[in-house]
Amino acid sequence: MRWKFVTHLKDYCVNCTLSGFSYMANENLHFTERLFWLICVVLSAWGCYHLIDEYENDFESRAVSIVYESIHPFARVKFPTISVCDLYNKYELGPDIEEYVASMEPCGLDCYNYEIETHIAFIMYPYFYHDGVIRGRCEQYENCGENCAKCPANNYRGLLEKFGANCSSLFNECSLSYKSFDCCKYFLPLITPFGKCFLLNSLQNNKKDSPTWFKSMINPAYQKPIMTINSKRPIQVSILNEEDVPHYALPTVKVEIMQPGQRKSFQFFIENMINDPGVRDISPHYRQCRFADELVDDTGFKAYSFSSCMADCVRQHQMALCNCSAYSLMPTPLAKYPDCDLNGYMCLERNYMVKRDAKPLLPWSDSNHTCTCLPSCTENDIRSVYESNSETEPGAKDLRIDIMMSNLPSERYRRQALRSRLDAVVSIGGILGLFLGASLLSGLEFLYYFTIRLWNDVRRARRQQ
Repeated sequence: MRWKFVTHLKDYCVNCTLSGFSYMANENLHFTERLFWLICVVLSAWGCYHLIDEYENDFESRAVSIVYESIHPFARVKFPTISVCDLYNKYELGPDIEEYVASMEPCGLDCYNYEIETHIAFIMYPYFYHDGVIRGRCEQYENCGENCAKCPANNYRGLLEKFGANCSSLFNECSLSYKSFDCCKYFLPLITPFGKCFLLNSLQNNKKDSPTWFKSMINPAYQKPIMTINSKRPIQVSILNEEDVPHYALPTVKVEIMQPGQRKSFQFFIENMINDPGVRDISPHYRQCRFADELVDDTGFKAYSFSSCMADCVRQHQMALCNCSAYSLMPTPLAKYPDCDLNGYMCLERNYMVKRDAKPLLPWSDSNHTCTCLPSCTENDIRSVYESNSETEPGAKDLRIDIMMSNLPSERYRRQALRSRLDAVVSIGGILGLFLGASLLSGLEFLYYFTIRLWNDVRRARRQQ
């Protein structure tokens, strides 16, 4: 009985709304009927507003889902982005750095200062830095006058550009599916939070339609997903997403090789993430991710990723504390965010902000310096599977790493939009039709009545006059 009453009341309210103007035009309408009609209109308008408001809130907050789907077993597979980063080797820093340090001393190589050499290494290799080493090595020489060498006071970015590894001094040979390609054409340099790295197919220093974007699609029918990198110096090889940057504080699928003649093989597994076109219509706050081209304000990077966002966030905290930032947090210099000199690095050390760990930066930590960074919408799931024991080839001076997909992916993740803007238009139109009797035709009639009809009535009245 209760549901029958509600149904009859709803139908009567709708009928009242539809014929409301007819009721009001009737001068013989009883006061009670007019009052009941007004109550129906108010209830209909309130119900219409409430449902539309709920739908708009749910449209974004519950409009995205992630499903797991199978892909064709013979589908072409894209080999992921690879970064090759130069590693610190205290025995082979290079003769250029030795000459530079010796030139600071009045007695040259006879009183070579290893403390300054190590300080330069900490600046050039940010991942190698640990708290307190800059003050511990540089403060003792600040007041020694002209009789001793002092730590370089500024232009640390210039030191990396001058003494850091270049492509020809790092790579010997590269190949994909046992087919060689030009390393230095496709591995492009980039200053990263980890240090100086060379990235293959990265959105941070390249574009997909450029001549330097390597065609890394693998056809499983006749190609094997293996990349070989032969280097002259110690390196760290990381498997990344296209929008990521190597970062010392974030977990990365990586492998290192240090000693001349060393040979290693490394296997990984990847599951891709794709997005339906409708996902872009939903704001990042509700879909809980950002696309690579949705850059945040004051970023120093060309593409958004969680790693680049964390670097930007640390840079902002450094600016707030010391009015400068570590040069490694910006690929290119910006006048708005000056690089720290020696005094700036000492200020960062006093605040423990030179090399900030990721855990205190997370939003739920109790730190005073946290970051709110969303993941990337195109972030693939990359996992390490196997790393062989290091083997040494007698007499060899080069270093070689074989990077291989352990298995070709057979599934992938898909982020899909449960509702589109067209769905919103249809649903809101249905709500308006249910409660107010409104439709597309009634909307057109409304426009017609106050435009063409009004103009015809005015013109007819003038003719009659």
